Amino acid sequence: MFELKDFDTKVRRRSWLQTANIPKNRFGWTLSDCTDTPKTALEAISDWFEAMREGQIIQNIGDPSCGLGILFYGEPGRGKTTLALSIIQEMITTFPLEAFGPTNNGVLIRPCYFATFNDVLDLKGKLMEEHTESEETLYLGMLGDCKDPAYNIRVLVIDDVGKEHTSLSGWQRNMLHHVLRTRFNNGLSTIVTSNISRDNWAASYGDATGSFVKEAFLYIPVDGNKDLR
Repeated sequence: MFELKDFDTKVRRRSWLQTANIPKNRFGWTLSDCTDTPKTALEAISDWFEAMREGQIIQNIGDPSCGLGILFYGEPGRGKTTLALSIIQEMITTFPLEAFGPTNNGVLIRPCYFATFNDVLDLKGKLMEEHTESEETLYLGMLGDCKDPAYNIRVLVIDDVGKEHTSLSGWQRNMLHHVLRTRFNNGLSTIVTSNISRDNWAASYGDATGSFVKEAFLYIPVDGNKDLR
């Protein structure tokens, strides 16, 4: 576990941490702090993590793993969100700049970001009404569609997908598919946490999305873990 003061002399990484929207109760966590995570899950994460560190995933054009994300599945309280937050914080604090893919003259504003699915929907709703330039930049960065690549989020966590699925509208289902597909097409990785298993995504979010997650995500169940809350 680290503290923000550890990065007082590393201005870039300190800024990345401060703009990643990390909840305070999990700030400072890395994978070494996830001691209750099943060994099989940690092994799967480790392989993906090293491929990410070596620059094999983010905008690695032509590589089959380009844009590969992670889908964490499990019931509430199994540590899915903690794992996702630990991954991006370890990336922010330890990865070389080149692991995040091409940059604009070495500048990268926000390499990783955490949001719930409802946060994404709320942000899109604001853009359909009155909104600020910073809100538009954040949303375009989530998609990887900013003209300035420095603002495109390389690894986006979308938390709590499935919490709302029984009341989800068609527009919201389409939004989920649009965000996930656009990021993947742009060679950017997404970490999704969900209480819906991969085999049930088609029933919840449509056949296209159900098929897509099997192509674009490493599936890591953590449902065998005990309730950590």
